[in-house]
Amino acid sequence: MKLKSTLIPVVAGFALAGGHISAHESTSTMSLSEDVKITRTQHGVPHIQAKSLFGLGYGNAYAQAQDHACILADGYVRVKGERAKYLGPHKNGQDNFFVSLDLGYKIIDLHGRVAREYANLSADTRALADGFAAGYNQYLQDVSVGKAALAPACSGQAWVKPISGVDVVASVLASAVQNSIGRLLVQILQANPGTGNEWLPTIAKQESKQPQPWLMASNTNYQPKQLTQGSNGWAMGHEVTENGRGLLLANPHFPFNGNLRFWANHASVEGDFSTMGASVIGVPGIVNIGFNQDVAWTHTYSSARHEVIYQLELNPTNPLQYKFDGQWVDIEKHQVNVEVLTPMGVLTMKKDYFTTPIGYVVEDQRNFKWDSKNAYVVRDTNLNNLEGIDHWLAMNRASNLDEFIDTFKTLDGLAFNNTLVADKHGEVFYIDDSNVPDLPAAGEELLRSHPVISEVYKKTRMAVLPGTSSALVYQQEVPYERAPKLRRNDYVLNANNSYWLTNLKEKLRGYSPLYGHVDYKQTRRTRYNLNLMRFARGADGKFDRHELESIVTGTSASFELYKPTVMATCALYAGQTIAVTETLSMPVDPACKAFAKWDGKFNADSVSAPLAKEFFNLLEDEDLLIQFNPAFPAVTPSIVKAEKSTLVKLLAASKQLENAGFAIDAPLGELQFLQKGDRRIPWPGSPHNSGGFNIYSTTNAMDLTSFAPQYAAPMKEVLNENWTISTGLSTDGYPINYGSSWMMVVGFDEHGPQARGLLTYSQSNNPNSPHFTDASEHYAAGKGLIDLPYTDAQIKQNKVSEITLSVKKD
Repeated sequence: MKLKSTLIPVVAGFALAGGHISAHESTSTMSLSEDVKITRTQHGVPHIQAKSLFGLGYGNAYAQAQDHACILADGYVRVKGERAKYLGPHKNGQDNFFVSLDLGYKIIDLHGRVAREYANLSADTRALADGFAAGYNQYLQDVSVGKAALAPACSGQAWVKPISGVDVVASVLASAVQNSIGRLLVQILQANPGTGNEWLPTIAKQESKQPQPWLMASNTNYQPKQLTQGSNGWAMGHEVTENGRGLLLANPHFPFNGNLRFWANHASVEGDFSTMGASVIGVPGIVNIGFNQDVAWTHTYSSARHEVIYQLELNPTNPLQYKFDGQWVDIEKHQVNVEVLTPMGVLTMKKDYFTTPIGYVVEDQRNFKWDSKNAYVVRDTNLNNLEGIDHWLAMNRASNLDEFIDTFKTLDGLAFNNTLVADKHGEVFYIDDSNVPDLPAAGEELLRSHPVISEVYKKTRMAVLPGTSSALVYQQEVPYERAPKLRRNDYVLNANNSYWLTNLKEKLRGYSPLYGHVDYKQTRRTRYNLNLMRFARGADGKFDRHELESIVTGTSASFELYKPTVMATCALYAGQTIAVTETLSMPVDPACKAFAKWDGKFNADSVSAPLAKEFFNLLEDEDLLIQFNPAFPAVTPSIVKAEKSTLVKLLAASKQLENAGFAIDAPLGELQFLQKGDRRIPWPGSPHNSGGFNIYSTTNAMDLTSFAPQYAAPMKEVLNENWTISTGLSTDGYPINYGSSWMMVVGFDEHGPQARGLLTYSQSNNPNSPHFTDASEHYAAGKGLIDLPYTDAQIKQNKVSEITLSVKKD
């Protein structure tokens, strides 16, 4: 269920959402015991076969813990705000990382929100969560008696401890808010009406008179981390598929480490459902992106906004009052405490924070300053979203497209996703059912046409509205009827731009501006997706599974089409030296000769691919001959200029590689790599800014684990201060930490689903696991996807290992 808002009194009551009663309630409970079988197939993919949802959650957790116990354990103490108690205030240097997040999570109180409502959650959600907690705890018990082991990252650590179903659901809720209020935790901490360091937490009074050994004052220059996610998703119907049935391509771009890492699995409950695919770590039992006998679906990260910032007009004589509906309303002051390990032992820190009936007060000195005139609050649609488990379970159970679509009419659990689905009959459906604030008409009009508010939203994608009137404060999320959606027989597609170009033949428009823009320039990756959909169908003009697999594992990029023009420009300036900056001139020929060696791909052995990557990264729209035209959004902007300015950026790219210590004609695999323990695996794959499809990058702001890997700092890549885009190049090269994760292609024939997939970074993050590097080596070697065993006979034929757990319910 989703509580519309427990914090906001302006909402009329709680209005418990959903009220969904499952047609499968018999699977929510179980007898006093059951056996759960975990069969692992190639690359360690577990197939969990249970007789109840509790048993499924139990077996799923045990298998997840075998692969990712440390990530799970770290996430549970993070969401409860307890890491500083065990690890101290800092992660690296004097960064206040642990204590900052602890305070933030204590303030937004995800764990408490779930605990207060846990008894009111559906029987299905509680069965899965309770079963998951029991299975995880059993794994820890087996560790304690020597029957199992933990990875070095958490072995012997006090913060690895038993959990409850509340921890499981709170972890899912944390994922739901991670890119809305979750990325504003520092701004919530900094909110204070004072003008100095009054916002800093302090050490609570101690009985001892000893001096205070530590105060969170060493790092006050906080900036929010913009968490980026991406994906390519295609669903194809009978008009464009070779056999006239549905086809699906899933290519989520997600972090390689941390709690948002994917984990491949097969979930089946006897007499209920059997679904295979991948889930984010910590999701109990069910599959997030996958397929069953009748439908296959994927998600992409929505461009919609899930929060609104409201600007308050303050009382000139009282900074803790603001005007609302003509009345002065108090800003409320609260306090939280966290325990912090210091040289003096574990001390309690206290922190004030501020709320209004609208939301939490936020502050930073650049954008949202709390001064004598204004303060700002954030209101998030996902803060009480407790329907996620129920929603994905309903999708797992759907036996046809209509049933799948009905899940969006009765549930609102998908916090930040677009969904694309194909069925076995060859129909497809798209919806942006992420939770989007249902703004009053006046608020939407301000975002569209107000000279300042609309411009701020256009440039920053932050919706900032006046908080002076209840007429502008939203009370619920946009309902299904007014969400962007499309049902067709040819295709639906998304690559993280808005809903507008889901299908070029039927452009969507007319939805809340919070869902994203229309008639606007698409990213290079979206344009490449649209053109692949149109022109990569083979001689028959229709797709089959093999063609889709070539696309999803491919290493090409749209900017390879610019190579002939660049080479022609090189010929015009051959033998010359040109100015790159005011203080740097370079000969043209070395960079041009190196670029000529590039094969147009981003394979590990593609010579000069790093040069192409750095070069295309520097190219801006101003360097292209044809600028954006909304009438031709799939092909504009395009065509690089055959001018000296183009060569300036090619030379700058070559200089940057030299500065990092690499030859300008080095093969990609010499620089781009996946670090797996002591192994450095040369890694193929294109970058986003080259117009790539199957993309990778060095950035992973979503890995919040205490043991997140540390890499060499990126070079200062720009020789010109106006060139601001970063590739992450360092003296180590490109250490890949984000990008194509779970690759999957699913089709249907008369026998059912035919699926292939691969988890690129391998199934386990435990370096002692046989599945720590196996799938990564498979991918890096260019071996493509693997068959996904779905039927009992296929699982038996491909069995690598098998265990049976005896599950007992208290």
